[in-house]
Amino acid sequence: MATSQPRTTPRHPRLSCSSSSASQRTPRGKEHQFIYTNGSKLHAYDRDKAPYPSSFDRDVVELQCLDNAMIEASKGSASFIDFKNNTPKRCLDIGTGLGMWVLSSAKTWPDATFVGLDMVNIQVPLQVLEPETAERIEWVHTNILRNKLPFDDDEFDHVHIQCLALGIPENKWHTVFEEIRRVMKPGATIEILEEDAIFPVLPRWYTDPLRARARGPSTLYPGAAQPYSSYPAFDTSHLAHEHEFLETLYHDVWANRFINPTPSSCIPGYFGAFFDRVLAPPVLNFSTPPLAPFAPLPGVVGGVASQTLVRASSSNGSSDVSHGSVSSLLTPLNMESVQDPPLSHSPTSTQPTSAGSVKDSISPSHSVASLRFEHDNHSTVHGHENGNVNGNGRAAPTRRDSEAKSVRSTASQASGNSNAALNGAKTSRRPSVMLFASSEESTSLGGGDAIDLIPFDTMQSQGEHSQFMHLYRAVTFVLSTKEAMWEELAARVAARDPDLTRFGWREEDYDERTSRARFEIAVDQYQSDMRGRISLWHSLVKNGWELPPRDPLTKAELVEEMRLREAILESQRLANTSEPEPPCRKVRLIVGVKES
Repeated sequence: MATSQPRTTPRHPRLSCSSSSASQRTPRGKEHQFIYTNGSKLHAYDRDKAPYPSSFDRDVVELQCLDNAMIEASKGSASFIDFKNNTPKRCLDIGTGLGMWVLSSAKTWPDATFVGLDMVNIQVPLQVLEPETAERIEWVHTNILRNKLPFDDDEFDHVHIQCLALGIPENKWHTVFEEIRRVMKPGATIEILEEDAIFPVLPRWYTDPLRARARGPSTLYPGAAQPYSSYPAFDTSHLAHEHEFLETLYHDVWANRFINPTPSSCIPGYFGAFFDRVLAPPVLNFSTPPLAPFAPLPGVVGGVASQTLVRASSSNGSSDVSHGSVSSLLTPLNMESVQDPPLSHSPTSTQPTSAGSVKDSISPSHSVASLRFEHDNHSTVHGHENGNVNGNGRAAPTRRDSEAKSVRSTASQASGNSNAALNGAKTSRRPSVMLFASSEESTSLGGGDAIDLIPFDTMQSQGEHSQFMHLYRAVTFVLSTKEAMWEELAARVAARDPDLTRFGWREEDYDERTSRARFEIAVDQYQSDMRGRISLWHSLVKNGWELPPRDPLTKAELVEEMRLREAILESQRLANTSEPEPPCRKVRLIVGVKES
């Protein structure tokens, strides 16, 4: 069969995002429709036809921008394959989303044409692009689980897939890969980048002090406050961790859609049945960041900062209150002159610390720099800088010990420079941003050639603050499945599932209205706790942003805030933090070729 030529028909009129008048004249299919439920923007397909559970809210779809920026900054292009001078001429991006990969690749490969395919119309309108770029791009909408790809045989010489697996039931992979192979030219390449569905959790030493105190707006972490009514009214000490209820529903979402939540383990087998010369590095584990420091206490009035400073509580429970000047607390400081303290420094040191600038108070690990304890002694409380958790506080019911091991492991298959990079990362004092999974946890295909696909050094050089963005991405995706989790809970409530009693359900709670209220409380609590854990303000200030001044606290509020911070630090000190936290993201890259 002769090789198909790229379509030359005008592409703008076929897109509803290109012309509002055109969309009014034509019937609107499912790809152009959305359902808005309890604040979430959901696709309009039936669950059995398109089981993808995530919402299409703005903060969710824009996660694609974070991943695309990370890859471009690390690799220098949007593709992990080095095509050298033989770049693709016609490319297909399946699950294109906003179309970020297409837009980035169109700039890198000016002679190529691109098709971005998705089941919903959320792509960047072509009218906003430069004409010479827009004329090489086409957006196509179809549900690949129900329809064949609307392309000719042997049409594309490169296919890109990213974050598609969590919408594909496991019994559909053969059909999907068979169709993809059909539209690929002989010799065409394919790359797929997928990640597992991880539910980030918080250690008990972090959440227990929060639950022990009723509090209003907090300065512990900006935006992390929540009203007392959002705390659970039942004892959660018997649960694996504070948010086990939501994690159980999150696992139900994947199980009842027959979607494998760990595509990093299942996709290589399906992929290898259809493509040749497969290269698959070990799974990439992105480390959970260390705890950020406490946010500076507010108190800037008219440009002069003067606030009440509280000394650490004494053994009898009283607090010494004194007044002190912290005029430099929010003063901008040139970051080039600020050196991060070494990570081997104890994060829970109680020796006197200066109430310097915001950026002075930021350290790579949890600290009390913003508290200004005024102890006369210089004692140091022993602890570990990563704020790790014990088995009861960390592990999900289904989490394996090997996941914790993977944070510290390297790929034994690496050789040459790759091996040196891995060993260097392992022995560095600074926690690694990313590590390869161990050989016990993850297979590898292609040896050193596969390892070399990953720009390990540049990813590691992105710095600790990038870890907070990875955690933010993982948590935001969990929250994007809120309505899918509610579906699972509603089914349990309708069936009067006795297991809900573990999570505080009483006989009178088995109705939709009450259960929805309890569910919303659990979601709000998780979101608030994780917002504090992520501490985006910390990353922003580290990158030169100024922390805006906040309303000053009353004396009573300040005392309560100080006691809460001290309780968290004391709880961390007493906890067993010898085991590292599991990774917040697990990503798998696979590339291959269609030989004939």
